[in-house]
Amino acid sequence: MNETTTEVKGVRRQGNWRHRENRASPKYVSKRITEHDHAALTKYAEDHDVKIAELLTPYVQQLLERAHDYCDGLNSAGAKAS
Repeated sequence: MNETTTEVKGVRRQGNWRHRENRASPKYVSKRITEHDHAALTKYAEDHDVKIAELLTPYVQQLLERAHDYCDGLNSAGAKAS
């Protein structure tokens, strides 16, 4: 017969997944520009006491407006065709 022990094994601490997480990047637009361009953009933002996100906001808003206008145009054209 198999012997069962009542011996308590050491409890393994579960690791904190946040210590292994490496998705965060200090580059906000990293996939779209070069390292040199990013350094220039970061320096410009720092020298003007703004964040990169604040510099990009007006352009993102304009792009969102254009996208919504485009989608609204598609929806109204689809409604007229029906």
